[in-house]
Amino acid sequence: MVALGIDIGATRTKLAVVETDTAEIQWSSIVSTPQFAEGDAFLDWLEQLLRATLREQDVERIGVGVAGFVEYGGSVVHSPNIPALRQIPLQTWLQQRFRLPVRVDNDANVAAWAEYRAGVARDVTDFLYVTLGTGVGGALVLGGRLWRGVHGGAGEIGHMVVDLTASGQAGMPLFRVGVVEEYVGQAALLRCAQSVVRRYPASLLASRPVTMETLAEANAAADEAAQECITWVGWITGLAIVSAIALLDVEVVVVGGGSVEAFPNLLSVAQATVRQRALPALAERVQLRAAHFGSWAGAIGAALLSSEGEPDGGPE
Repeated sequence: MVALGIDIGATRTKLAVVETDTAEIQWSSIVSTPQFAEGDAFLDWLEQLLRATLREQDVERIGVGVAGFVEYGGSVVHSPNIPALRQIPLQTWLQQRFRLPVRVDNDANVAAWAEYRAGVARDVTDFLYVTLGTGVGGALVLGGRLWRGVHGGAGEIGHMVVDLTASGQAGMPLFRVGVVEEYVGQAALLRCAQSVVRRYPASLLASRPVTMETLAEANAAADEAAQECITWVGWITGLAIVSAIALLDVEVVVVGGGSVEAFPNLLSVAQATVRQRALPALAERVQLRAAHFGSWAGAIGAALLSSEGEPDGGPE
């Protein structure tokens, strides 16, 4: 079966025509996402994009991954970085316009499914998936099924509280105060680098603008300022995973996203933290695995999930 997978990100949208039996990409494209387009304008853009794609590509199904809270039935309740996608029954809307089977899900869920079907988790039936990038997302595969919880929002490890003393910035919603994403997301990583570089005048970061690119370059060169921040982020990530596995009792945690690709040592710090801080019965058993699929995980996973009749964990 051939399916079209779409990964709608805050800045870029990826499209891939995928052979679902092999998870191989037959065609792909990347376009800019009109992040701040309002409701109808955003949906008009998406419809035009898909019509242009489907004129050139012959597919049987469509799968879509969206960063945000996606309820059963493919309604996007809230997408933090795409304001237009709020209370939108996106799955139904797409099916009505394109007369094809459509599956809309959270971006971490579809990426996890790619790893389960064809990536580093294909040898297990139970694992936690964590994605570290602009934000921090997560998903659960339990018993070989995506476990989405009662409403569809299970697995959001980025919203676990790790700092009980945090007061938050002025105007910050309380649900964001002290949570993992505020300490591990890319904005937090850059804040860390801008702060610690003052103590390292010889650092590469002291003479150049602090960006994700310069931070990755400095980290690869064993720059002390960069590595202090990667160690900090890896430690917080490890602590979040420790709490999650105490609840879930899984032995495999797949970690993906741009930060893992840019900073490979982050994962080793997180693994060491799990060894040190997890319950003794779990500490030596838990494996942190770097995700197999890179930035195309969402598009590939969306295509794969659209082609399957597997039931999601949760309400029937």
